[in-house]
Amino acid sequence: MTTKEAIISILEENKGLYISGEDIGKNLNISRSAVSKVIKDLKKNGYLIESINKKGHCIPCKSNTISKIEIKKNLINNHEIIIKDSVKSTNLEAKSHLLDEYKHGSIIIANEQTNGRGRKGRVFYSPKDTGIYMSLILKPDLLLIHNPLKLTIATAVAVCNSIDTLCDVDTKIKWVNDIFLNNKKICGILTEANTDFETGSIEDIIIGIGLNFNTLNFPEEFSDIAGSIFSEKTTPINRNQLIAEIINNIMKLLKDLENPNILKFYKEKSFLLGKNISFYEKDKKIECTVLDINSEGNLVIKTKNGLKKILHSGEVNFNW
Repeated sequence: MTTKEAIISILEENKGLYISGEDIGKNLNISRSAVSKVIKDLKKNGYLIESINKKGHCIPCKSNTISKIEIKKNLINNHEIIIKDSVKSTNLEAKSHLLDEYKHGSIIIANEQTNGRGRKGRVFYSPKDTGIYMSLILKPDLLLIHNPLKLTIATAVAVCNSIDTLCDVDTKIKWVNDIFLNNKKICGILTEANTDFETGSIEDIIIGIGLNFNTLNFPEEFSDIAGSIFSEKTTPINRNQLIAEIINNIMKLLKDLENPNILKFYKEKSFLLGKNISFYEKDKKIECTVLDINSEGNLVIKTKNGLKKILHSGEVNFNW
């Protein structure tokens, strides 16, 4: 543990209490001035630390700063956690470092994405300090994946379950991987694979999750469709708690992707069943009704002319 991490650990273990620089220094066998230097650097990097002369330093209970220590203390398993203040996107960051051989279950988390991406290259607005932007790296040889779609479905179930449990809300899922709350999208999931060009085999899978935690102001083009879990700056839980819960739930479900309870929960959370939707097939708009989600996670639909079809992938549109 570095000196910086050790100081963060001391302050977080005593969150809400003031600890003097002298006491921190004695604990770590460093000078008081060295403590002050580290504290100053932490503040520059966005860490919320209050400092009062002759009283000491304190991380307030309301702190929402992303912290590796806070996340790890709530994890069931030991994961490699990489935290970045700002990246283009966590999936791109993961791809650029895959040659470094991150372990199965490694997670990259960012406080901000300057080029957050959704499906089909769409922008995912990812402002600083208000969202959860992370990518989970998986090694296929350590997973039993017969149907990649089930991986995305399991992730959506894990995220929904985590949000509902910790935040006391009722999320919904739009097939395949968008999560909604109060009729607005709060989360997108982007699953990508890194393949070996010569063999065509999948070497790594990256699951990217972009979640609006307490984003209050969206650009005009997103304001009608995007929402957040919380609509206030002060929240009853912090981002670290939800991050850990999501990771725990994902890793639990990945151990048994064929568990029928995953699809059962997914269907219960879907707001498309029985609804009229539309999609495009070879540039032609098809209007239909959603009948079911089958055992493989595909959408079962019935067109206006009575034709029953299975949608394996693609994007659907709906009216509330």
